[in-house]
Amino acid sequence: MQAPKIIAEIGFNHQGDLELGAEMIRAAARAGADAVKFQSFKADDILSPSHEFHPVLLKSEMDLAAHRSLARVAAENRVEFISTPFGRQAVDILNAIGVATFKVASMDLTNLDLLAALAESAKPILLSTGMATLSEIAASVEFLAAKNSGPVTLLHCVAKYPATADQLNLAAIPYLKKIFGLPVGYSDHYPGVKACLAAGLWGAEVVETHFTLDTSWEGGDHYHSADPAGLAGLVADLATMLPMRGQARVFEHRPDRAEADLFRRGLYAAVDLPAGHVLTRDDLLLCRPKGELSPSDLEWLLGRELKQPLAKLQSVGRGDV
Repeated sequence: MQAPKIIAEIGFNHQGDLELGAEMIRAAARAGADAVKFQSFKADDILSPSHEFHPVLLKSEMDLAAHRSLARVAAENRVEFISTPFGRQAVDILNAIGVATFKVASMDLTNLDLLAALAESAKPILLSTGMATLSEIAASVEFLAAKNSGPVTLLHCVAKYPATADQLNLAAIPYLKKIFGLPVGYSDHYPGVKACLAAGLWGAEVVETHFTLDTSWEGGDHYHSADPAGLAGLVADLATMLPMRGQARVFEHRPDRAEADLFRRGLYAAVDLPAGHVLTRDDLLLCRPKGELSPSDLEWLLGRELKQPLAKLQSVGRGDV
């Protein structure tokens, strides 16, 4: 089974410090991420200036030059640079630096104006589904298809910060695949990386997890992010565990089938038995290895007369009765 694409979402955890953002990219690359993802916005596009969180977003705004700088670091470290645009101006910036993939935040799944701008690029779209009903997801998927957008991957997401284990509902990953016939991944808001590992085992084709250098830092999404050691552990655990998932049709070509003759039981004489003896249950052992007769033949064999003597531990065959 192919490993999911691992996206380290730096988001706005850099909080406007481009050198910190660059170091996060390098750390994510060393940990094995396939891509790093930022957030591209004007604070006023997301929150009213009167909102208490507005100053944090204002500090984390990035202009075209900042995007170019971070994208260059990503390229140098051989990870894809992705960002979530929160408005048409951000889409223009990301197109200008040549991003290959767009991510749509859950809050914008129903934002048709933004979806239309993304569809114009014909680039792949990662569409987060937090807070959404099936009908809302279907409407957005149909809208993008009608606009001839690039290929869409749905990301199952629970938009709680942080989400708790009982809220994750990872069974939605194969369910969304079945309903929409699209690739489905997982966007995580659960602390650490355990949910990401579980999502990979549920078949997520993309796994996005928030990323930071230190989960104890204040502000941003640090408190529910993965750190470098956690991300590296996720990549290693997925490499180990995904082959364990295998295929449901293993019963047709199972690797242990050849062991059946060794491990299954046959019918054997428990003691020396003379010719003419009428067999009882106490005369027989059910032990390995498999013989001509199996435990399923036991009832047929009981009460039959031996045609010839059997030595203790000799296998019983149909020709013996």
